[in-house]
Amino acid sequence: MAGETGPIIHTTSLPVAMLLAGFFAIAVYNSLEIYIAIYRTFRRRRGLYFWSALCANTGIPILSLSCLLRFFDVAPAGPMGIVIDIGWWMMVTGQCLMLYSRLHLVIGDPGKLRWVLGMIIAAFLFIEVPVGALFIVNSFYDNSNVKTPITAVFDGMEKMQLVILSLVESLLSGLYVYEWSGMRKDIEIIKGRKVRTLYHELNSSANLLTNIVAIQFANLFQVQTTYKPVVYSIKLKVETYVLSNLANLVSSSASCERGLEFPIDMPLDTTASDPWQHQRTPSEGSTARMAKSGGVIDARGLSLSSTLSGKSALQMPKKSLSV
Repeated sequence: MAGETGPIIHTTSLPVAMLLAGFFAIAVYNSLEIYIAIYRTFRRRRGLYFWSALCANTGIPILSLSCLLRFFDVAPAGPMGIVIDIGWWMMVTGQCLMLYSRLHLVIGDPGKLRWVLGMIIAAFLFIEVPVGALFIVNSFYDNSNVKTPITAVFDGMEKMQLVILSLVESLLSGLYVYEWSGMRKDIEIIKGRKVRTLYHELNSSANLLTNIVAIQFANLFQVQTTYKPVVYSIKLKVETYVLSNLANLVSSSASCERGLEFPIDMPLDTTASDPWQHQRTPSEGSTARMAKSGGVIDARGLSLSSTLSGKSALQMPKKSLSV
């Protein structure tokens, strides 16, 4: 099996070799763009979201370069098999963890979040690690491009791995779409068209892995191995953009709900129900001026008078409700 046990430079045609080199160039270029976007987007470079995105993006050039060196016999197949596995684990598991790190924006149930994290860890331990071990053994055992029993087992396990990982990532993306479809009507009242646009973006990011599975079942190992970093780099660019939009939209909507306007039935003299009271405590001078004016709220709404005790917002003129 070309590529599964060793180099392919002596068995592949020039057009296929040029295609593989083109995939490598696209993946590395996308990865460089993502590095720039990550360091421009993240103000605080810490947390699971930042490190998982950085890990997933670092896995892309590692996997691409090691595949290129292995396939064209620039480096020995065995050690390159280890590097390929490391790059694959970083790229795939990193993207899964990146999706998980922002799942709390649409799911408030900690039990569901723990279940999703357990699924990601189980996929890594029971699917990715065994298949990676088979690939390393296959690389050291025989590099004669002859199908051996180990190669046959690896070939079946590799197809199963791609199907399961595609299902896991589709489930993660599907959770975003499902949960967002349930809450978008409320947020759409505030944000309008942005909510509908984000819903379509979430749908588009969930359908990028099916073509990799199709290429794998066509027994084109060398093509799908170099094509995977391209697809995952595009997927990572889309997900980084969509998740950033989701975080901004949810946080701004939450700010509007807690915002600077008093509910019409909120007593204006209740300190506990006024979250902005500590930011606009009146000075002594302003308090004296308010007392002289009969306890009317300042035109900018920056202070409250104690003479309004017991009056509701419905009893106040509209100008006094703006903050």
